[in-house]
Amino acid sequence: MKEQEGVLLAELGGTKARLAITIDSKTFSGYEEFFMKDFMAVEEIFKTYFEKKGFLFRKAIIGVAAPVINEKVVFTNSKLSFDLKSLKQNFFDLELTVLNDLEMQAYAINYLSEDELILIGIEPPIKKGPKVLVSPGTGLGLAGIIGDEVVFTEGGHIQIPYGMDTFNSIIKDFYKRNQRYPTFEDLLSGKGINYIYNFLNDPDLDNISNEEILMNKENSNCIKTRKLFFKLFALYLRFAALMWGSLSGVYISGSIANSLFDIESKSAFRKAFEESDKMQDLLLSIPIYLVKDVDLGLRGGLVMASKLKTI
Repeated sequence: MKEQEGVLLAELGGTKARLAITIDSKTFSGYEEFFMKDFMAVEEIFKTYFEKKGFLFRKAIIGVAAPVINEKVVFTNSKLSFDLKSLKQNFFDLELTVLNDLEMQAYAINYLSEDELILIGIEPPIKKGPKVLVSPGTGLGLAGIIGDEVVFTEGGHIQIPYGMDTFNSIIKDFYKRNQRYPTFEDLLSGKGINYIYNFLNDPDLDNISNEEILMNKENSNCIKTRKLFFKLFALYLRFAALMWGSLSGVYISGSIANSLFDIESKSAFRKAFEESDKMQDLLLSIPIYLVKDVDLGLRGGLVMASKLKTI
């Protein structure tokens, strides 16, 4: 198989793998999408992609839905894992960068145009400061952006505080089933939507997807699930904004967030985000943006590719 100049961009999430190629670090082509569950090893994903394109690429920037620890990646919501040293030797010996997938997405935030963003609520005065990107999906990702630098976090694994009347019964049920208290990721994710929905115990709808639950306007438990998710998501964003001092904005991405705001009131979400006895003035000054459903990870990969000395 022939080698070709360029950089492979890959976003390996909890559910899907998205791959493309950039030659100029400004645009990407050769987009392909695969389901992670269809592969027994990460190497098979790249081999399948190369065979389909008929070319090998020896440079890659890869975002993964997992932390990268000691040159190893073990996916949080998948049975797959891989070793960076082995992947570099077998495929990407000229250049290999592996980072968290939301960290990769966050590199694109400073380069989005106004028509790729939806303002949630009335735009407050914009002040200089950090930004934060939050994306509920298979898991719950959070990354900080300070200038042009991105800071990886595992903020989705913070435990949900007990004492909120609306969620106490859910927290108790989760503890009973799992012998631990839920994190924000446990409820603010695809699996979390299903958990809340099943907790409400609706016998009328079976095999319903996360998006269908969020978009359903008729079924009472779908509506309750959406309202609970809505309230907890606003709380989590408030925590994130206060911890990061994200005066330049809170950004929300992913299909779940886009589905949620197709139904729920943006102004109501803004109001829920600002609820604070002590810090409301600060929260009022923080803009919130919904990123339209774009290939944010691959866009972030382009930004990273532009920083390589040679493509």
